[in-house]
Amino acid sequence: MQHTTEEILHQIYLFSSFSMDELAKIAEKTKYKVLEQGDAVYQEGNDAKAFYVVMYGTLKILTSTEKGDDVSVTTIATGDHFGEFPFLDQGKRAGTVEAMERCELLEIPFEHLQHILDSDKELALKFYKGITTYLVKRMRLLTHDLAYARELKKRYS
Repeated sequence: MQHTTEEILHQIYLFSSFSMDELAKIAEKTKYKVLEQGDAVYQEGNDAKAFYVVMYGTLKILTSTEKGDDVSVTTIATGDHFGEFPFLDQGKRAGTVEAMERCELLEIPFEHLQHILDSDKELALKFYKGITTYLVKRMRLLTHDLAYARELKKRYS
């Protein structure tokens, strides 16, 4: 069964509190993209113009060390979203995202999303609440991982 863009977006926690009419506004300029294994969505240091929702597939986020080696940061999969940080801080891409298998993505242009949020304050509040909740969860996980890494360093140093 085929799902509409609105139905797919509604399944993502970031948009789960949005009505179908609100999601239709976002879906209006959302693009469907297919990547094959090894394809890059974007490269570290690139300008950012959109963020992405993973409809299907697995991708890896990589960052480069000062020596130029690629380090895998995390893996993202069906139902996740990525690339939203530059929407919040207007920065460049902090990593490279590559498909680990065939992937289907929704691309949400920043300019379109900003226009929608600027014109509908209630929708903006829902969006920023959702993204804040997401970022707090990521910070908690990062804090836990750092504490664990420090403990391992103490044990094996």
